[in-house]
Amino acid sequence: MISTKKLFILFFSSFLCATTSSWCKDGLQIKGKLRILKPTTLQVNDLNGTLILSCELQPNKEFATEQKLIQPDIYTLRIGKTEEKIYFENHEVNIIGYYDETNPEQSSLSFKGIDSFLTLQEYLPADKDPDTATVSLPANAQLSPNMVSALAYLANVNDYYSNKKLLDMISDDERNSLSARWLVERVKILSHQIIGAECPDFTFTNVNDQKVNLKDFRGKIVVLDFCASWCGPCRKEMRSMLKIYNELKADDLEFISVSLDDSQAKWKKMLDEEKLPWVMLWDKTGFPKSNEAPSAIQTAYGFYTIPFLVVIDKEGKLIARNVRGEQVREAILKARN
Repeated sequence: MISTKKLFILFFSSFLCATTSSWCKDGLQIKGKLRILKPTTLQVNDLNGTLILSCELQPNKEFATEQKLIQPDIYTLRIGKTEEKIYFENHEVNIIGYYDETNPEQSSLSFKGIDSFLTLQEYLPADKDPDTATVSLPANAQLSPNMVSALAYLANVNDYYSNKKLLDMISDDERNSLSARWLVERVKILSHQIIGAECPDFTFTNVNDQKVNLKDFRGKIVVLDFCASWCGPCRKEMRSMLKIYNELKADDLEFISVSLDDSQAKWKKMLDEEKLPWVMLWDKTGFPKSNEAPSAIQTAYGFYTIPFLVVIDKEGKLIARNVRGEQVREAILKARN
């Protein structure tokens, strides 16, 4: 099933209309006239969720929000139950067309006054996989610092070097927008996910309710496995890892499985069933219900699905990430050479 939010993105991008922006000296104002089936609302929120502008929409009647000076940045435009992230500046924005809240895919909207947002669309990566996509700007690209951080936010790729290059285009005193602050934190997090980077530390509970820290295993090669009892592929991968463990086990090697179960009882039941010989830990935070709100450990290691395995060298630095089966064996042997 396609979500209502996704449908809004589809029709929104299909009916954008680029025209010359009109400058509004008093800030951002959204106005227009929509053919709608029933009254609804229009809202603009910043990336923190703070309400910036709003107004009621009536069928076939003109509408206009107040005018408000804003920090040019990415904002969430909500019309009824649908939403879209848009780069807004202190311009007047006009929206016309037909909007069907019940069936957003039937809607047809045209926007005027969002030229900078349309420019950003040209630089978004064609690759939609955040783990493989990159962002690059041509030499003649002329983007303001706010547009650069907005581009990074819209692209939302996991490539450290793309994000770092964009951040380096923004001087320290120009990192005032919410997307710029997001980019600063994004680069910091991604810097721990590149090969050779020191892996983020953590402290979780073992089967005896003792706190165990990743740094406790310095001096050993660590295979770190994020899993859950309800995850069939996770348990299959554990059994695959057991063969590698038995073949390569030595004083310089440690396997650690971190369960993201929301129940300690379910986790311990899995331990009883699998009877694995290595360190078993539990992150009581559990596995989030939405990728939009990852847990702290997911954010630190950059994963949204499980099983997810990384291999760490004796100095606590990343050797390999998102590996399976024989890739784990190869990474261990490489670390021993």
